[in-house]
Amino acid sequence: MLIFVQSKERAKELFHELIYDGINVEVIHSERTQTQRDNIVKCFRAGKIWVLIATELMGRGIDFKGVNLVINYDFPTSAVAYIHRIGRTGRAGRPGKAITFYTEDDGSNLRSIANVMRSSGCEIPDWMLKLKKPSRKIRKKLSKNPPSRSPIKTVSKYDIEKAKRKRDIKEASKKKKVKLTSKSA
Repeated sequence: MLIFVQSKERAKELFHELIYDGINVEVIHSERTQTQRDNIVKCFRAGKIWVLIATELMGRGIDFKGVNLVINYDFPTSAVAYIHRIGRTGRAGRPGKAITFYTEDDGSNLRSIANVMRSSGCEIPDWMLKLKKPSRKIRKKLSKNPPSRSPIKTVSKYDIEKAKRKRDIKEASKKKKVKLTSKSA
């Protein structure tokens, strides 16, 4: 399985979440050296890595024969990027599936990708095809700056806030001790 995300930061976040769950996963992005990338690709092809998280770096040019599933965890910035990403599955006459997640912020690109899917024979809901076509200016902006996305974490906002309050209390306690110590000296 290949999972595509929009940035190396998000790739790292998703990697840490999946590795925590015990999944045989690796991540490939531009901060990896060429040797590391080559090793990761080699292990993925050999089946030692089952899930590969990638940025657009892997969307083009590399042929994997055994990819059964491509997940677009972050919506592609263009129909061309979508085609290249999903083209990694179902190679050499083998069956394959592609799943694409999207948010309201991805709506401007959703119509163009729905048209690509329809032209390849997929059933598309009518509402997707009726979406307003984005202007050239908006398409250009989104290709350079995709929508901002929240961090990938399985920790709830409540638990994050609770941990922050605990840290703040400890910090305040330390400051109070320092004040008391300096007054008594």
